[in-house]
Amino acid sequence: MITLDVMLQLLGFGTVLGGIYALASLGLGLAWGLMHVVNFAHGEWIMIPMYLTYWLSIIFGLDPYLIIPINMALGALIGFASQVLLFEPASKRGGGALMTILSTMGLSLFMIGVAQALWKQTFYSLPNPYIDTYLAMGPVSISEAHMIAFAFSCIAISAIYLFFKKTLIGKAILATSEIIGDPEAASIMGINTGKIRVLSMMIAGASTGIAGTLIATFYYIYPNVGITWCLLAFVIVIMGGLGSFQGLFIGGVIVGILEAIGSLILGSAHSYILVYAVYLLFLYLRPKGLMGRR
Repeated sequence: MITLDVMLQLLGFGTVLGGIYALASLGLGLAWGLMHVVNFAHGEWIMIPMYLTYWLSIIFGLDPYLIIPINMALGALIGFASQVLLFEPASKRGGGALMTILSTMGLSLFMIGVAQALWKQTFYSLPNPYIDTYLAMGPVSISEAHMIAFAFSCIAISAIYLFFKKTLIGKAILATSEIIGDPEAASIMGINTGKIRVLSMMIAGASTGIAGTLIATFYYIYPNVGITWCLLAFVIVIMGGLGSFQGLFIGGVIVGILEAIGSLILGSAHSYILVYAVYLLFLYLRPKGLMGRR
């Protein structure tokens, strides 16, 4: 029998986990919702900062949270290189969305191959004192590692949201979006759409750098870890709806709560079954997502 305390624990932990999931999905949401780039390498963009967090912490003894600025720069660099060297040339050669999808899948396989060559299939776990310390709020008990990651996730999502809504550059990016704005009209108004696309992908990359750092504090690190996070990101972005920050966060929380409930009912090894079942239901009942524009 599920008691009230158990339900509160599920809702509390699921919400915290969902906030982290929302940040982990933000880079995909920005690339897809703003740039129309369906990035299948999104999980590997998270995986690389996870490895860097681990090695910098182990070799230099750095607190993992101090590595966030470094991984933001690394993520922005990955986004810049991917856009300039891969996505933009693929788009100019024609082929539309299919060419971009194939390019990102190739990038994903390449990054996984490099990780396997460097670190084999070894599972790494970052020593983190926060993971064994719990914060109790009534019947709800959550590890400090998850709570810190949740707090950073909320701050990062809010900061990026305010950047897009309150700054001229952010508004210019939204104006060039195929989902929210009109690229042709933006170009006529004098906005350099090429530079805007590069900047958008750099912001998407920086968000994955933050996410990778935070995830490394409580999750195993191995070459194929990106597959899990990429799949979850697709589920959250589609459930929340393209072009909506609020939808992204709500979608993340829904997935987090579903995973927590799935762990109780089906066991942690099969917790994602409930997540993907509800996702399929969403595709049938509301294919544009909770707050999608198209």
